[in-house]
Amino acid sequence: MQNKPHGTCRVRWCDQVCFAILEGSFNREGVLLMTASIQQAWQEAGQPARWAHVMDLHQWQGGTESGFAASHDLLAWAVANGAKAIIRIHAVEFLARVTENQGVFDGINVPIITIHTCDEAWQWLEAQGFDCESCKTPIAPHSASAD
Repeated sequence: MQNKPHGTCRVRWCDQVCFAILEGSFNREGVLLMTASIQQAWQEAGQPARWAHVMDLHQWQGGTESGFAASHDLLAWAVANGAKAIIRIHAVEFLARVTENQGVFDGINVPIITIHTCDEAWQWLEAQGFDCESCKTPIAPHSASAD
């Protein structure tokens, strides 16, 4: 019996950046839906060979063990398909550590940046040569620093 997906994700592709805005707690099925959304957005963006994966985790509440394993698979796919950096925008350090302790980033060989605001994400992306000028519109309703 298949479990009902938990957690929601909105995906927005802009220039060389894929934004995933996560809300709630994710199980495996929720992560699989997120993966499908990101893969579809990547295809619709023309399958770019160089991009950054940005996750707004302000409203994320964690996940299940199988959800974390599926998240690792998502990131491995992203790196294999051109993601050159993973940026996590966290409000709470504890949740950032939970992800690390679950092995989500094991074997992921691109920079993994943990920051606290969208402004920090823009600054890091621009410093690394990612085109994101047109992306500076609010990416999440709660994120006043997104502009």
